[in-house]
Amino acid sequence: MPVDAVPMETCVQFVKGSHKWGWFYPKKFATTLNYSLCEEDTTGKNFQNVPDIDGDRNKYDILTWDVQPGDCIVFHMKTLHGAPFNTSLTRTRRVVSTRWVGDDAILAERPWEVSPPITGGLTYGDKMMCETFPVIWKRD
Repeated sequence: MPVDAVPMETCVQFVKGSHKWGWFYPKKFATTLNYSLCEEDTTGKNFQNVPDIDGDRNKYDILTWDVQPGDCIVFHMKTLHGAPFNTSLTRTRRVVSTRWVGDDAILAERPWEVSPPITGGLTYGDKMMCETFPVIWKRD
């Protein structure tokens, strides 16, 4: 959710349909490198490297928008996304980013340090319900 107006040129971008392509190794936004593996992967998931989207942008359907303060973009956690660097010396790009999960979500183990590295004192496999991850809304 933007705090400042963000033009399309520097807004977060999404690769349409990429949430259906399987699991990817996450990349650090600051370096664009994969997160370093901390341990052997025992998740049973087949992680793959993120394709070079910027190297062949015409091959992909890239979604992005001009956004204003208070607008909200919601997307599936597996959707490939990122934003170009804001090189403007006069325009800020401040946003609020939150993560929402369903009441059936559990804390999943990954073979890299998760970002942000916050577990709320939970153990892998625990339901994500605690003071750090509060229930915001329940269906009656």
